[in-house]
Amino acid sequence: MTIFEFATGRKSEFEDKGYLLLEGAVTPALLAQWQAIAATLEQDALRRFHAGEPLAHACVVEDPVGPRLMRYDDVFTQAWEASLDLLACPAMLAIAHRLCGEQAVPMQMDILYKYQHPHPVINWHQGAQHTRRYPYLNIGVYLDDAPAGDGCLRYVPGTQHRLHDIQELSAEHGWAIPGVVEQPARAGDILVQDMMILHGSQPKRSPGCRRTLYIEMRPLEGILDSGGQSREWAELRKQWMALVLERADSARVPESWLERYPVGQVDSAELKARLEALWQPPLPAVWATFPVEHPDYPVPADLRA
Repeated sequence: MTIFEFATGRKSEFEDKGYLLLEGAVTPALLAQWQAIAATLEQDALRRFHAGEPLAHACVVEDPVGPRLMRYDDVFTQAWEASLDLLACPAMLAIAHRLCGEQAVPMQMDILYKYQHPHPVINWHQGAQHTRRYPYLNIGVYLDDAPAGDGCLRYVPGTQHRLHDIQELSAEHGWAIPGVVEQPARAGDILVQDMMILHGSQPKRSPGCRRTLYIEMRPLEGILDSGGQSREWAELRKQWMALVLERADSARVPESWLERYPVGQVDSAELKARLEALWQPPLPAVWATFPVEHPDYPVPADLRA
């Protein structure tokens, strides 16, 4: 059974480096759908911000050029059907099966909006620290191009296996930590990263906005093992994955999964309401302890003026 065209050795590549780029993994129709959703969410968030209304899921920052949206969390609450479509696409099923393993479930689904400098910089950090007994993925679905030299992601390959002294590395090397790799991507690509790889991104230099949809995914046992969220929270995500499998092409669903998930037993509207009601925070990322003083970090010297 072919789930998705993963070339031989790509799983080993991911496990070795801590990240993996899947080019053109999202169909043009699905990409256009999510580009429209991201635009609508941004317009609504800014409207509510200017009207002084509560921003339940959105974070708007007051940049020197005016208010701009930085992120919109839990986007499945606003785009439930589209979320199921995306999670059920061949590439996402392949990632879940090949890289995450049995009983993989979606955890978070957020959109990050990155504007031209001045705008918050994503300093060096490592995502949710954990025991590493189970995979923990952060899957970036690119809605816009992220070219090299324009604030795309930077990784330090192989750093995912343990925590590092981010304070010391940042202060000594700035953006040029030894072994660093700049990873561009295009709209429609998917960039999968191990949650604990050391990564960050410089300011965006070009005009306009870059939007990336991030989906956290982990085996159910890993969530329960971490103790970061409740069993009920985890079980709801197992039901979420059951709906994904119902939405997917049955020829692309591993047969063993039909026994592991409650396929055909979940009421979609009821589950969505329960997911919204039972919010629990994600495991926190690890950053430098104090602000770092470096001539070229976090904002490069040529942009400081």
